[in-house]
Amino acid sequence: MAGVVMILAILGGSSPIEGKQNAEETLHAFSEIVEGDNELPFTLVDGYLIVVEARIGTRHRVKFAIDTGSTYSVLRAIHGKGREKVRQPVRVVNLERVLTQERVTVVDFQLGPIRIRELVMIENDLEYLRSSAPGVEGLIGLDVLRLQSFSIDFQRRIVNFGAQHLLRSSVPIEIDRSYLAVEVRMLDRPVRLLVDTGVRSILLYRDRVAEQVASLRVEQRIRGSSLSGDASLEVVTLPRLQLNGTELERSGVLLRTSPAGLLLGVDGYLSLAALRARCVNFDFERSRLSWE
Repeated sequence: MAGVVMILAILGGSSPIEGKQNAEETLHAFSEIVEGDNELPFTLVDGYLIVVEARIGTRHRVKFAIDTGSTYSVLRAIHGKGREKVRQPVRVVNLERVLTQERVTVVDFQLGPIRIRELVMIENDLEYLRSSAPGVEGLIGLDVLRLQSFSIDFQRRIVNFGAQHLLRSSVPIEIDRSYLAVEVRMLDRPVRLLVDTGVRSILLYRDRVAEQVASLRVEQRIRGSSLSGDASLEVVTLPRLQLNGTELERSGVLLRTSPAGLLLGVDGYLSLAALRARCVNFDFERSRLSWE
């Protein structure tokens, strides 16, 4: 296969491990829901990456990828120079590594109906997106997304903000300050996965699901790219996986080690693409993930 096909753009898994205590309360104080613009069109890049347009100050139509696997929103570093106020650094865990990232304050940010007067974002060069999504200037993380329930309609290519009806299938979703998690059954045993719109396929930590994947044949070893740089990934066909009876796509990747002492109880990341759903609903009022 062509090399570009095998490079996975792993956007998610960036969770803060310090300095997060009052972030949610502060963001709510600086945010408001404005009338109109509840439906936001998106483009789908590489079959999984959801790219929308947002506004920063007087800059309209700034392209961002929606990334439920990232705790903080991210801004490409070049756009932070000279215009945003630099804040203290924050340590985050990205896949199996811990990074120290600078934070910047962006003034007057708007995504659909969500308007935030001051939004603190991580600053990163997003080098790993330059080939697959060169026009993307940042990531929209849970800090913004959890301010309103929303649905992703893959048929109409629309993100719809506001209260939604539960779809045909649904599961409880654990809403932590840092992530969203669901329980998936693999070989009739539970695995706990973070719901991540920023991964192409299911990604599991090999050391945390060692017994279930011990007999799997590694089909290929590839280099995956993320905020923290490259990582070695093993391409496998996973055992049978189900989310409340829905059969998930079994093609996936294994990362050999998990972040030591961090994200305890997390076995990996669930790609929305693995659901093969036409519509997915994130309901924060009822703490449910639903799809059909």
